[in-house]
Amino acid sequence: MQAQSLPLQVAIIIDDIGYQKVDPDIIRLPYALTVAVMPFTPNGHDMIALARQHGKEIMLHMPMEAVAQNHLLGKGALRRPMNKQQVQQALNKALDSVPQAIGVNNHMGSLYTALPEQMDWVMQVVAARGLYFIDSKTTGKSVVAAITQKHGVKTRSRDVFLDNDKSYKALDRQFNQLIQLAKQHGHAVAIGHPYPETYRYLKKNLPRLAQQGIKVVPASALLDLPAAPALLIANTAGTTKPQPVKTKAATTATVDETISTQVIALGPVTTVAPAVVTEINEPVPELIPWHPPYLPQLPGFDTPAVAPVAEPEWRRFYPQPAETPVAVSPVLLLR
Repeated sequence: MQAQSLPLQVAIIIDDIGYQKVDPDIIRLPYALTVAVMPFTPNGHDMIALARQHGKEIMLHMPMEAVAQNHLLGKGALRRPMNKQQVQQALNKALDSVPQAIGVNNHMGSLYTALPEQMDWVMQVVAARGLYFIDSKTTGKSVVAAITQKHGVKTRSRDVFLDNDKSYKALDRQFNQLIQLAKQHGHAVAIGHPYPETYRYLKKNLPRLAQQGIKVVPASALLDLPAAPALLIANTAGTTKPQPVKTKAATTATVDETISTQVIALGPVTTVAPAVVTEINEPVPELIPWHPPYLPQLPGFDTPAVAPVAEPEWRRFYPQPAETPVAVSPVLLLR
């Protein structure tokens, strides 16, 4: 059945709820956004109550070890050295801290979601509680699809990151990508964060979805639907040259890799199946850069072992006199 004959639907998950001042504003938006709450956060319970009041679906945003930046994981994270009992105990405690959650998605996890044994332990708990799992897809090596299938856990993976680049132009590009994927495949899943920039953009542009015939639905409405066949493009240097992509239709697309993360659909928006990539001239990097919307010094986070020492505030307003050399007696030098 062609995608256009089905209702067009998108799920928009807002991660990292529980810390930011803008959380209430984004929760109050009159759309069926899905709220992913981090465990043990200072404002988590209040945001859960607000989300329920506004009819939002609630998920647990579970911290999992990443390849880098693990000082930003937060409390209760799952890490590779933990044994089965420790993993399942930590996950159960996190779920108990967000008791209204009907699903789970990973916070970071570019390392952890690629570990079959550890993710098997995770899915045992998820299955036992009757929850679903959304793969945030922070790594191309994720084993989530196979492990969820093994345990009969309903699942889906993210198609688009909206706001790794918070500029209006980048947000607009990613939002248009979400619209394109929904039109091409009938459905799509996006993940955003409670940045002020994201809130302002969504408030202004979410009405465009209805104008395009696209309905915002909770994440649970799109479970077990395949992710859009797309390329995960990551750029760690920020200056990578455009990369040509060849398809069966012998067309060449130029992928602009000057943004930190984006998802590029394969093929135009038509009623036919999209083109399939058969050759990529350069390997796609495994790690997708992740940029947290909060500061590490907030409660519940560990700061890096070596952190820059901030200059005292008063030094910005009172210039310091240049140090004058102190004369040293030759007699003292001989001692």
